[in-house]
Amino acid sequence: MQEQSRIGILDIRIPVKVNGEFFDKVLKDYRAWVDLHQGTETAFLAAMANKIPFFDESASSQIRADLKKIGKQAPVEEKPDPMFNAKLFLHMAQEFDLQMEELSLDLMDIESMEDDFMKNLKWEDDDDHARAVARRVSENDDPGQFMTTERLNAWISLMFQGPQDSGLFITTSRAVLEHLMDIVPEMEQVIRFDDVPMGVSKNETLSHWQDHLMKTLDMLATENFPVPLDGMTNPPEITGEDSSVALTIYIVPNKTPHECFAHCTDANASPSEPGKTDTRFKNTLIGLVEKTR
Repeated sequence: MQEQSRIGILDIRIPVKVNGEFFDKVLKDYRAWVDLHQGTETAFLAAMANKIPFFDESASSQIRADLKKIGKQAPVEEKPDPMFNAKLFLHMAQEFDLQMEELSLDLMDIESMEDDFMKNLKWEDDDDHARAVARRVSENDDPGQFMTTERLNAWISLMFQGPQDSGLFITTSRAVLEHLMDIVPEMEQVIRFDDVPMGVSKNETLSHWQDHLMKTLDMLATENFPVPLDGMTNPPEITGEDSSVALTIYIVPNKTPHECFAHCTDANASPSEPGKTDTRFKNTLIGLVEKTR
């Protein structure tokens, strides 16, 4: 994300400012806790499941008490700060995800060597073990399946602090999508593309298709539903491209993003200013991006 931000593809938004010195101190103490309890990062986050993203009154005092047990003392805050704790939780979750991704890559290397070994020994059908490896990898490459509710609560809390100027929200986590579908049953699929080319530098046909897609998404988000989609075609095939994703768009009709996400969280999260609920969007769009090759 940092690299994509540097070259202008992404704008990284952090709507809530926090005390940087205190934030770094808490993170340092958390990493110290992890160093003393190797292999228990999951247990730590899970143990805090009812307190993260720390929306209850006792949360800040509790984390300070936990840190004291390992000989470190965090600065004392006068009042609990739900926004600080939401950001802290998301940062911890991100570090956890990065560690799990590194572990997953190492396991993939080991399983690839194991696959070659099995093939050379001819102990099983050449493709059986490869399929099993691919299945195990696909089952474990979605960090959103761990503490999904807590992640969404924290993210929604921060999102509500910024301007409500987008009607489209994208995730790469099927677990997050399925969680949203359970909470918002009126979600329905409106667009599905199985093979969208990625990493194409310059292609006029693809650029025209992308422009048309953006106009269609804007129309879906701002006009009364249902909206005709007769002109939306599949993306063009790009010769020589070996990277693509599947894109699925769902709509929550007749609910603004604020109304939609307020229904998706049990946290006490609301925009800090009444004007932030003003929006031109009549519907909310949820997109799922999944790598296909």
